[in-house]
Amino acid sequence: MVCMRKKKMKTEQIKKNILEKITPKKEEIEKEKEIAEKIIEKINRYKGKHIQAILAGSLSRNTHLKGDKDIDIFILFDRKLDRKEFEKEGLKVAKKISGKNWEIDYGEHPYVKTEIEGHKIELIPSYKIESTKEMISSVDRTPFHTNFIQEKIKEKQRNEVRLMKKFLKGTGCYGAELKTQGFSGYLTELIILKYSTFENALRQAEKWKKGKVLSLTEKYTKKQEKELMKKFNTPLIFPDPTDNRRNVAAAVSEEVFEKFRKNAGKFREKPSMEFFCPQPAKILAEKEFAEKTRKKNIVVTEIPYKKTHEDVVFGQLRNMLKKLEKELKQNDFTFIKGAFWSDENKKMILITEVKEKKLSKEKIVKGPPQKMKEHGKKFEEKHGKKRIKLIKGHYHAKVKRKHIQAETAVKEFLEKQAEAGRKKFLSIQLKKEYRVYSGKNLKKAYTGKAREFLSEYLKNQK
Repeated sequence: MVCMRKKKMKTEQIKKNILEKITPKKEEIEKEKEIAEKIIEKINRYKGKHIQAILAGSLSRNTHLKGDKDIDIFILFDRKLDRKEFEKEGLKVAKKISGKNWEIDYGEHPYVKTEIEGHKIELIPSYKIESTKEMISSVDRTPFHTNFIQEKIKEKQRNEVRLMKKFLKGTGCYGAELKTQGFSGYLTELIILKYSTFENALRQAEKWKKGKVLSLTEKYTKKQEKELMKKFNTPLIFPDPTDNRRNVAAAVSEEVFEKFRKNAGKFREKPSMEFFCPQPAKILAEKEFAEKTRKKNIVVTEIPYKKTHEDVVFGQLRNMLKKLEKELKQNDFTFIKGAFWSDENKKMILITEVKEKKLSKEKIVKGPPQKMKEHGKKFEEKHGKKRIKLIKGHYHAKVKRKHIQAETAVKEFLEKQAEAGRKKFLSIQLKKEYRVYSGKNLKKAYTGKAREFLSEYLKNQK
């Protein structure tokens, strides 16, 4: 009982300390809203085909973190405007308002990013609709999200959302983009609406199982839950209260789902500031790096970076890592883990780690049963009679392996990828150049910002 009381007191103190760090001051909120209002006023005064501009995102819901300085403004157009004209007019208005300091980015359609007084501004064209059933573009739902949260959230819950956001960020689970595949801001807000407080949300999350279905109002039967699992096929399902055709948790990967669930349990068991404000991995000295990698069988691939949309970069890196894992397994390597990274400036990195330092030059392949004479004959013709043995009533052949070291398997895979998708971002970059390191050569990859990533990868590993 005393232990429980101490733990609760420690948790309360941690929450208090964190909220002091992450809650924006009144002056900061006023400044952000003043900037947003000036932009909205400019857009509404500008003569174009748009109807109006509105504030969206976490600032509009007052659930943002101190120092975020992100402002999302939606430029609304009549849904009768055709898509081509909508995109053209949306960019025209956004660029005019931004002056000379802007860049175009892409989601489902292009939008404009700019910076004003140190604040990152996103100017996003959207159709003005009366119901999500009229939706043309996926961003058309966002104003409904804003209205829904503003109506439902209680004042005290805003800080509960902030605590959850900071916890998710600290544990590497925040962000629905392909780089992270984690929890979006809107999903975080819905989870707090569901469970009322940060602590209760963690208490419940610890018990979640893969395929967990959440809802604010609906009480699903087991049959309905199974139907939703089949429909969405994701580890976490939270039908959007503004549009139940959509799963708000669609972006959450199995890896992030498990990471959040486990960290929820760890924090409840042993509360610590580390979950919110993790210490960066200690950058290993070259000697320590060499020692930590000496007994491991790691292959590092370096690919030159070229600026493009973040989702393209990290989506293709993730996909390539999955393909590489499959390739290594097909070549009889035991895949342990992998990771990807980019400094988003000069280089991208893929790491693959396998159990075997070196495979035997040959392996035994099982063939058809002895009684299947015709198939046995073909098996002999394929592998050569001298290499065939009968073991427990089955033909077996001794076959030479294509690769006995993971590095050569990785190199062959990369060569194929460079030729396979000539229009793909990663294939184009591989075609230009790539470097593969393993064993003693790993030290060549241990340079610049990559040292932080590689140190983090090796963190807590024996």
